[in-house]
Amino acid sequence: MKKSILYLLLSCAFLPACDNSDDTVFEETADARLNAALASYEKQLIEAPYGWNAVIYPGGGGTYGFHFKFDDKNRVTMYSDFSAESAAKSKESSYRLKAVQTPVLIFDTYSYLHILADPDREVNGGDVGEGLQSDFEFSIFPDSVKAESITLVGRKNNSRLVLTKATQAQATAYAAGDLADGVLFNNITKYQAYFKRVTLGNVTYEITLSPRTRTIKLTWLDGSIPKTFTTNYYFTSAGVSFVSPLVNGSQTINGFTNITWNANAVQVGITASGLKGTVVSAIKPLSVDLAAARRWWQDPIESGGYWESGTGFHVNGVDDALKVQDLKVGEATFYSYIYQPAADGSIDLFGPIFYENEGVTLFYGHGPGRPTFTSDGRIVFEQVATYGVLPTTGPAVESAKLLFETSGHYLIQTSETTYDMVSAKDAKSWISWQ
Repeated sequence: MKKSILYLLLSCAFLPACDNSDDTVFEETADARLNAALASYEKQLIEAPYGWNAVIYPGGGGTYGFHFKFDDKNRVTMYSDFSAESAAKSKESSYRLKAVQTPVLIFDTYSYLHILADPDREVNGGDVGEGLQSDFEFSIFPDSVKAESITLVGRKNNSRLVLTKATQAQATAYAAGDLADGVLFNNITKYQAYFKRVTLGNVTYEITLSPRTRTIKLTWLDGSIPKTFTTNYYFTSAGVSFVSPLVNGSQTINGFTNITWNANAVQVGITASGLKGTVVSAIKPLSVDLAAARRWWQDPIESGGYWESGTGFHVNGVDDALKVQDLKVGEATFYSYIYQPAADGSIDLFGPIFYENEGVTLFYGHGPGRPTFTSDGRIVFEQVATYGVLPTTGPAVESAKLLFETSGHYLIQTSETTYDMVSAKDAKSWISWQ
């Protein structure tokens, strides 16, 4: 490096016309160029006549759909597919564009976007102190700004936010509540039985939904051979949109449209690939993953971890049916249920852990022995020990009754890091582990 600099200086000394003027490559200062870029981006946001459709990919995984309409008074009106309420009712908040090394779009008052980043797990079901690892401040890079779309990157968690210009029909649909109609698809979680199927043409698909990770898995049989497809999903004014399409022969499924909900029959209707279908219940998997139960049990042993559930068992269409979130020990409040294989040698641990002194504590739990893995893919638990002083009644006792049901459970892998453990008795109770 020193040689290069010296050569440059010497060569300038011997050239008859080295230019020592203050002229620069750019006619404007860096600040002026940055301010011009900010003004240009704001103009583009504001002048989209029907607003922007948006998809955010939080750093913690998943996908969420939004619709934004920016105005010239630093206000933005939005819809979000996070919940039925945020899909049906618009919310206004403020935004601003600011120079922070790069141009940054900041949503600077609490909005639907902030729900994903909220550190309180009771708000979004995410991790304590981190939420869903999403963002509300986004850097804008020139190469990612197109006439019809803008891709932004979160400044803290590297969430990706993709804006696409909306059409008049889409803006009208959001205002009419069509996003909320699409979110009706979530009502399949109200079915009493875990397993749900829909027949489209001559193919029957089993639908496995993971709202926490926003993943959907479709399973079908090609003759006798099971096939699976998994992708992230989000909601739009048209229905459910898949991040990646499913291509199965002549069927290409980009998502589900024309979502209907019959509350009396507890049935969701959909259209996919131009074919109408009704989602119905089943009490066992279309195809059993025979290795899933053993894989679920073995993975934490190899990694030194445990499985966690923030809501305990879902029973007969009701989340947290046993009210484990109401558990307390003195001033310590419920944090989550855990299952730790080989927690004490040949004894596993199943029980609640609690917030205490800014940490988590186990006060009591049930001790299953090494589980039995049946040839048809079930896992069967039997209690051999206890930890601490167990309550004699209440959510912990009822949770253990479901775990130790003699029919056992099927393990359904819903993503790379999540499983659902489903009662093999009638599929009407299950617990989601992450």
